[in-house]
Amino acid sequence: MKNSNISIAFALLCFPLYFMLNNAFANSHVKNTSKIEIPRVEGQITIDAKISEPQWRNAKKVLINNITRPHNNIPSSINTEALLMEDGNTLYIAFFAQDPEPEKIRAFYKDRDKVWGDDIVGIKIDTFNDQRSAYRFLVNPLGVKIDGVENEVTQRESDAWDGIWDAAGEITCNGYVVEIALPLSILNFTEKSTPQDWGIELVRFYPREESLRISNITIDRDNSCELCQLATATGFSGAKQGSNLIVAPSLVTGKSQERSANDSQWINTTNTEASLDLRWGITPDVLLNATINPDFSTIETDSSQLNINNTFALFFQEKRAFFLDNADYFDSNYDLIYTRNINAPNYGAKLTGRKNNHSFGLFVTDDDSTNILIPGNRASSVAEIEGESKASALRYRYNYNKNITLGWISTLRTATDYQNQVHGIDARVRLGTYDVIKFQSLYSDTEYPSTLFEQFCNADNPDDCLNANNTECEFGNCDFNEKVLRTLNSDGFSGNAIRAGYYHNDSDWYYRVTYDRQNAGFRGDLGFISRVDHNKFSIGGDRKWYAQPGDWWSQFKIYSDWDIIKNDNNELIEKEFDINARLTASHNTNVRLAYSYRDKVGSRHDKSNLAIDGNTTLFTEKNTSLFAEVRPTLGFIIGADVSTGDSIDYSNNRLGKSKRFQSNMTWNLNQHIEIKLKHTFSKLDADQQNVFIARLTDLRAVYQFNVQSFIRFSVIYNNTHRNVGNYLYIAPEDLMSHSKALSTELLYAYKINSQTVFYLGYSDSHDAEQHFSDLEQNQRSIFTKFSYAWVQ
Repeated sequence: MKNSNISIAFALLCFPLYFMLNNAFANSHVKNTSKIEIPRVEGQITIDAKISEPQWRNAKKVLINNITRPHNNIPSSINTEALLMEDGNTLYIAFFAQDPEPEKIRAFYKDRDKVWGDDIVGIKIDTFNDQRSAYRFLVNPLGVKIDGVENEVTQRESDAWDGIWDAAGEITCNGYVVEIALPLSILNFTEKSTPQDWGIELVRFYPREESLRISNITIDRDNSCELCQLATATGFSGAKQGSNLIVAPSLVTGKSQERSANDSQWINTTNTEASLDLRWGITPDVLLNATINPDFSTIETDSSQLNINNTFALFFQEKRAFFLDNADYFDSNYDLIYTRNINAPNYGAKLTGRKNNHSFGLFVTDDDSTNILIPGNRASSVAEIEGESKASALRYRYNYNKNITLGWISTLRTATDYQNQVHGIDARVRLGTYDVIKFQSLYSDTEYPSTLFEQFCNADNPDDCLNANNTECEFGNCDFNEKVLRTLNSDGFSGNAIRAGYYHNDSDWYYRVTYDRQNAGFRGDLGFISRVDHNKFSIGGDRKWYAQPGDWWSQFKIYSDWDIIKNDNNELIEKEFDINARLTASHNTNVRLAYSYRDKVGSRHDKSNLAIDGNTTLFTEKNTSLFAEVRPTLGFIIGADVSTGDSIDYSNNRLGKSKRFQSNMTWNLNQHIEIKLKHTFSKLDADQQNVFIARLTDLRAVYQFNVQSFIRFSVIYNNTHRNVGNYLYIAPEDLMSHSKALSTELLYAYKINSQTVFYLGYSDSHDAEQHFSDLEQNQRSIFTKFSYAWVQ
């Protein structure tokens, strides 16, 4: 492997950065000064939304009476009260949400984290009170939960994390009541004998013709840091997290059948796997997650995406519990840890912790296979390296003061004849109430297997691709492509990346200036880095206007940006100007009208050469799009996104005319039944003929019996037609003029908590080349999973 003196390089980078940070502006945060003193109680509390225990008489009452959105801190006419108390092990909260028209309460039985848009109450907690991150726990009137983490440093919010906590809700004749019990064992905080000071906000979401966000605090629109404005809750003297131990064994068994290559018979596969997950709070500040032989398959079906006339790999969200717990500890400006890359490990371990101004995250795992993303500036794709791999990541963050956050990140992935390591520093500096600077610098060192290029070489003899750099070929008549050229490095190689930006955000104006560079040698194989040899400068901003209370609209915004992208040789790849206007109005209506003007290069003429100038055609794309979404009545959402204009036909390297239409509908027929339908239509014409028409339909119907169980039926149908006579460089016999694919899934789920679950499901897939009636089943499987969380 190739070794580099990383420490010297980063020392040179760190010195001027440290000097700059030491001279940053003084702390400018303005917190809500009122303190909420949470009383200590004793005795058993039953979470049933009845609020009948005598301990509640001693609870601290807090009024939730200030509308923070869409209006700017005006009194609410909707009365909401919260009661808070704790017993040293659990924080209890009760909400009394009055409603003058209780028949209009939006509340549906849904799966966890799926009730955004319902009436909701909840709490946001910054247990370290350092304005860097916060937990949020929300509940709808039927007791359906939402939980997640907000990260102020990265400006990301996620509902992916699921804690084990209790909640109950009940609709009454004058509103609804929600009762919550949050075990302190699921929170990260520093144990001490004196009272704790935690940042806290109590919220209510009230969706009617106008969707109101109501809070116990005021939130200044001129301060982009909402976590900096939380109230302070005092209490929890001597509170302990306990042993904080969760042991969750699970058993997965299933049988699948797949048609043989000649479709003559079914090939049977039976699989039964036992696994064990462990979550242990070693100390109040340090958490260990470990897993042995995990079932890292995901029960939740991925959101369908139409992938045609697209040269870059698709991104999918992580949904597996092991990687999601404390995932925010690993966040940085770049997506350097994309755990969907890890497919089937035998083990995994993750250690996260926080002490005073320091936080860290470390994980290690193996994988039965090795999938990596091969990036470029005109295309990217996934490659597979034979054999097992090891993966690890280290993230460290230091809160220098209230305004300055420094960080280090390292990732490593290794397999036979392969390694990739990335090391980098980053910083975030708040210059004041409105202004933030972000910076990250990375260095990578990589070694590919000598035969990796063969996966992308189209020649009968892969050795023909070894001379690609010395051979000229015409467009469409090449055995190699950009992915071959990006993987021909027979020796180790290195690269660097840098991302820097200045951001201003006040109540009326938002603007930014950013620079993003990944040179040709940079690789971040544990992350999702799909572009290299790619340098982008961008400037953009928006202007916002706000309506007065009672108006039919709430906010209007005009946004515009300009960016330019070049390769390492300063050759133009893309130059773009965008402008759009967005209106938010009553009935949760959102409308956005956008126009873009883009100069952009197409595919390379000579695919044996990575040059842009003289080797590509510069096309001009003009596009207009309209998006609209509305909730006209209780439990019904409908939306559409339409775009039309110019589009590069990458297969044929010419400019075409495209039309794209995507519609979506969510309909809650009653409290238990939900139907979701999404349909995407994409059409491309060129040279006055059609090139392709692609349609993708995604239908999901759910019957939610109660908070804990549901049955779901999903259908995804892909129907693509290509006009093979209008493809210039691919022979008609090498193209499929029609292709149809249908997949279905039936799933029953019963969840006591996020880790005590039972699943029983069936799935299959079908395909055909011509007609829907020709669809033939090619795969089917039945599976079950049982997992039990033992909590100590």
